[in-house]
Amino acid sequence: MYAVIDTETTGLSPAFHHRVAEVAVVLVDADGRVEHEWSSLVNPERDLGPQRIHGIRAVDAVRAPRFSEVAAHLVSLLRGRTLVAHNLPFDLTFLVAEFDRMGLVFPVAHDAGLCTMTLSADLLPGTGRSLGDCCAAAGVPLDGWHAAAADTRATAALLAHYLRRVGTPPPWHDVVDRARDVAWPEIAPRRFRAVPRPDDASAARPTGFMAGLVGDLPRDSASDLADPYLAVLDRALTDHELAADAPAMLAAVSRSLGLGASDVTRMHRDYLRALARLATRDRICTDAERRELERVADALGLDGSDLDAALAGAAVPMIVAPFALPRSARVVFTGEMSEPHDAWARRATAAGLQVLDGVTTEVDVVVAADSCTMSVKAKKARGYGIPVITVEEFARHLDR
Repeated sequence: MYAVIDTETTGLSPAFHHRVAEVAVVLVDADGRVEHEWSSLVNPERDLGPQRIHGIRAVDAVRAPRFSEVAAHLVSLLRGRTLVAHNLPFDLTFLVAEFDRMGLVFPVAHDAGLCTMTLSADLLPGTGRSLGDCCAAAGVPLDGWHAAAADTRATAALLAHYLRRVGTPPPWHDVVDRARDVAWPEIAPRRFRAVPRPDDASAARPTGFMAGLVGDLPRDSASDLADPYLAVLDRALTDHELAADAPAMLAAVSRSLGLGASDVTRMHRDYLRALARLATRDRICTDAERRELERVADALGLDGSDLDAALAGAAVPMIVAPFALPRSARVVFTGEMSEPHDAWARRATAAGLQVLDGVTTEVDVVVAADSCTMSVKAKKARGYGIPVITVEEFARHLDR
């Protein structure tokens, strides 16, 4: 029924000669049960790029099969199944490029498969773009970081969570039906030996100023390709993967996804504004923070005036009057409180408020057991500029 796939690559864009360095597939039945797993490192026939990010070592990659050697086996796994990935459009750009090098056409477009990141906007409202955020919201374990096998298992578990939520038949049954008839290229099988990633070959989770911000950034619902592009940007910034050629590389990524220049410029300015708002939520922008934001603006092809405008706009929510609860406020609860959420929801409803399950831009306030909570809901609220108040503060507002 489903083939969940993930790739690790030597960079962000095949246009810059980046290649697949690892591929993993998990086959899943209609109910989300795992039927088969396969993974292997892939010899990219070039340097491995930012090894600190994907954790793949040359001593292992040099023993791995080339993509052309695993292609027939990969097709045998994918044939007749619906492709699923977290940020499917990104993985497809690399699969398309690898097949093109072999003189073949990869027959699946992004709208002929399922992207668990895109689906999360409806099925996990209020979560961030990353696989880690979505897994945390769904209660799915994610072991490893930038490792294709671990990411694919987690994505398969995320798909199973979605399937349980949507019931039978799933709303994407037409995609599943079309996948059965996809004409895959016939590739002569080649003998190869899969080389799984060694247990001690792993990547370190990103740290630093930017890693602490991008997880709180709001989603972009302008199109189905906006979040896939911004997810690549999230990764590039947190992993320090952008260098002097950043604007050209991001332009290549956006073109591969079919995004127009005006759409990308709008997304870049919105992205910078959101980062500026998060960076100054403590009402301070230090010299170090300013330098980081300047680095981002430069990578996005923006200039100092764009950053000045972003910081000026970010100052607005920092100087507003103390929070006042609107009479018909839309409220979301998060965290373990002294009383169950249901009890607080009943009080809120009795006071004429609307209680919602997830955080969107329409929410007026998030009520938390701890105002400094790092829950998914609170993180997204801060990304949207939505107040996060304690349950004690909420009780005082209700009394008024």
